[in-house]
Amino acid sequence: MNLAIRLTGVGAAVLLPMIQPLMLGGAVHLLFSAVAQQPAAAQSAEAVAKVAQAITVRIEGATQGSGVLVKRDGNRYTVLTAWHVVSGQKPGEELDIYTPDGQRHLVEQGSIKRLGEVDMAVLTFISSNSYELARVGDVMSVSSGEQVLVAGFPISNKGKLKYDRGKLVANAAVGIDQGYQLLYTNNTISGMSGGVVLKVDGTLIGMHGRGELDEVRSQNAGRQIKTGTNQGVPISYYNLYAEGKAIVASSAKATTTDDFLAQARALLGIKGSEQGLIKLASAALALNQSAEAYFYRAFAYDDLGSEVNALKDLDRAISINPRYGFALRNRGLIYEKQGNIGAACKDWKLAGELGVAEASFWNQRQCQ
Repeated sequence: MNLAIRLTGVGAAVLLPMIQPLMLGGAVHLLFSAVAQQPAAAQSAEAVAKVAQAITVRIEGATQGSGVLVKRDGNRYTVLTAWHVVSGQKPGEELDIYTPDGQRHLVEQGSIKRLGEVDMAVLTFISSNSYELARVGDVMSVSSGEQVLVAGFPISNKGKLKYDRGKLVANAAVGIDQGYQLLYTNNTISGMSGGVVLKVDGTLIGMHGRGELDEVRSQNAGRQIKTGTNQGVPISYYNLYAEGKAIVASSAKATTTDDFLAQARALLGIKGSEQGLIKLASAALALNQSAEAYFYRAFAYDDLGSEVNALKDLDRAISINPRYGFALRNRGLIYEKQGNIGAACKDWKLAGELGVAEASFWNQRQCQ
């Protein structure tokens, strides 16, 4: 197995193969154990990638998704995943768990449980094999701007673990639809729902659930449009379940930049919510001049047909973060609508160099 990993900056990604069964009991397993037992301190990207590989599972059933090993009781393992990954399962239908050694396990019938009203679920399977468990971390110990790592199994690369690092945009305390209080910039793909969100010390702080694709805008434009921001559910909801406590979404009012950003992100692409999004993004900006808040507000202005205001906010976002690829991409789209193809191509070229794949495609197709 080739574990060569090239991770040189925020947004770097790698596809890792499943661990082969014959290696589980040898040096590789011991290496994973050593990594998982290290004190809570920042580790290398490679070390955290190995942690992710050792604890992340692939779920195959009515739909495909990812999950994380969180508990062992005798030979019974508990997997945490996103509720929407398993909600389509019907009684009696088989659901498979593929562990890091490539082994297939049947989910115990009747074991799927949703955690309150949040987009989290647990399920169990039986195995006498020894698998690593996630070390649950403190989600409140990570702040916006810090690096986080996300891993899961894309549908398009069955059996290959995609691992990506990015930065945390918001860690909200306010209640968001289905518990989506974490925002981050990591690049994700369909099938990674239910995968891990790890802190740089390798501890589990959340579960990935919603990707960055703006489905409404993509459908309207006839091409893929991403928001650049993913959403996750904090691990604190699983902690409540593990402690036997009621799982109730936060009822706190928005008071911080993170709170307002998370609420604004939840409204992106929802027709009729543009004014609410503008209000929330403006509230975040009143507390902190962030590139993300300007970017979200520009989305709403553009949806309302106010290209002048959208351009102003995108200019502000890019002035704060000149390497904000998605803001460059969106500014290029507005330039294109205005007939300024030269400016659009310039922004798309830079956005493509920064890893925004669709911008690179448009630049090659329309600007060469």
